[in-house]
Amino acid sequence: MRRFTLPAVPALLAALLASTTAPAQTGELNLLTDLGTPFPPGCLSIDIPEQPDDPDSLLVDSDINVPSALSNVNDATVNVQIWRVACADDGYSVVLVRMAQLAGDPVVIPQVYAEAGDVDRPFHEANLLLIPAAGNVGATGGIITNAGTTWMLAVEPTSIDGQTTFLPEDYNEQFTVEFTWEAYSGSEDVNFPVLLDRFEPSLDPPQFDEPVLNGRFTGQWVAEGRERQGLVLQVAETGDANFLFAIFFTYLDGAPLWVTGNTTAIQFQPGPISVDAFRFDGGTFFADPNQAPGNAIDQTLIGDFTISVIDCNTIQLDYDFTDIGEGSGTLVLTRLVRVAGYDCNPWE
Repeated sequence: MRRFTLPAVPALLAALLASTTAPAQTGELNLLTDLGTPFPPGCLSIDIPEQPDDPDSLLVDSDINVPSALSNVNDATVNVQIWRVACADDGYSVVLVRMAQLAGDPVVIPQVYAEAGDVDRPFHEANLLLIPAAGNVGATGGIITNAGTTWMLAVEPTSIDGQTTFLPEDYNEQFTVEFTWEAYSGSEDVNFPVLLDRFEPSLDPPQFDEPVLNGRFTGQWVAEGRERQGLVLQVAETGDANFLFAIFFTYLDGAPLWVTGNTTAIQFQPGPISVDAFRFDGGTFFADPNQAPGNAIDQTLIGDFTISVIDCNTIQLDYDFTDIGEGSGTLVLTRLVRVAGYDCNPWE
C-alpha cells in the first residue's frame, strides 16, 4: 500500500476571499491553450476524477487541523488527498489534489509550490487547475468546499529565482509539493511540505482504458504508401457537446475524390468513433459564378470508417467500402500537421 499520511500540524490556513471556483464546463479539455504544465493537455478528458480507482493509489490521505478564515488558531479541519493518474502517452502522469472541509468556518485554498526531489524549500510556483490554462489562474485564494474539489496540479517550468527548471521528467519522479498560507495568515507555522512518490504505471492507472478523442487531434493525417492522399480531421464543439468532421482526400477510378463523414453533436466517450462515409457528385467548381443548387448535388453513402486513438501523433482508421468494391481494412495514420502553435503533447 502506497500512502503518506499528513500529520496534524497547526496553523495551515487562514483569511477569507469571497471568490469561489467556477465548475468546469463540458468540452473544456478541447481548448487550444498551450499549458505551462508538465503533463499533456489531453491527459484527462470529460471530467476530473473525484477519487482514484483504487484507494491504494493515494499518495496522501489525511485530515489536518487548520485555522479558518480570519483566525490564527486551529479551529477547522480539512481533508487532503493526492494521487496520480497516468496519461494516454507513455511516461506521463497528472497529479490530482483534492481538498474538502470537514469542520469549522470557511478555509482558504492555499498557495502551492513544487520542486524536484526532496527539498526544504520549493521554488516553482504551482497551480490547482480545474481546466487547461496557463499562468496564475488556479484555485488559490478561493474557499475549500464541504463537498470537496479535485484539481490538477500544474507546476511552472521556471523557478521564481530563475535558477532551475521543472520538466515532465521531474514531475513524474519523486518531488516535493508545499502548501502555504503565508499570504493569508498571521500564524507563524503556515507551510506544509509533502514528498510525493514517483509515477508508477502499475499503481497509477489512466482515467480510461482507452483514450478519448479531443480537440488536439484536429489536423492532417497521412498513411504510408498512400501518395498525395490523406485525412483532414476536425474535432469541434457545439454548445456543450463535440462533433467529429472527417474528409479523406483520395482517388476512385483515377479521378480525385473526397469522402466525408461526421458525427452528430455528442459527448465523446473513451474508445473508437465511427462515422458513415459519403461521396458527392453534381457540383460545380467553386470559382464558377453559376453554382449548382443544393438539390442538384448528389450525396451517396459509400461505406463507413472508425477512428481510434493510438497516441498523440498516431491514429488508426478501420474502413469498410465493400459497397463500392474497395473492400475493408485498417490503416495506421500519422500526423502530418498540427493546428499552428498547439501540440497534442507539447513535450514531444
